[in-house]
Amino acid sequence: MNILYYTKKNIRFSLGKLAVFCCLFLLFLTSCQNKSQKSTDDLENTRIELTQPTFNFGKITSGETVSHTYSLKNTGDHYLIIKNIQTSCGCTTVDYPKEPIAPGKEGKLEIAFNSSGRYGKQYKEIRIFANVPEKVVTLKFTADIQGTPSGH
Repeated sequence: MNILYYTKKNIRFSLGKLAVFCCLFLLFLTSCQNKSQKSTDDLENTRIELTQPTFNFGKITSGETVSHTYSLKNTGDHYLIIKNIQTSCGCTTVDYPKEPIAPGKEGKLEIAFNSSGRYGKQYKEIRIFANVPEKVVTLKFTADIQGTPSGH
């Protein structure tokens, strides 16, 4: 009988620990939600100003790699955080600031477009995912590639 008594006591003690752990875990989760909500409110006030959202490389030779630097300015009240950048194809690479951009400060996006295997008019987009109300800001560029695609 003593063995059975101790087992029930241990089970009650373990259930008590589990209940305390669950309460603490739920408290932790709700405190994280409050912080997320506050930071989302702060992020909505941040704005990007682009001096030139579109660029035309003009006529270039097939196989040529060309580059351009886009300037952007944080005109909001909070740090601008570029979360991600997507290009419309693998022919374009982007180097962008990984650190937050302070209010009133500028940042640069350096793009490189590799025209290998392409010809004719090209229309490309670069999507910036950042903490701005519109969530995504799009840059565009065009190029008129002269010559035949490489390998033909």
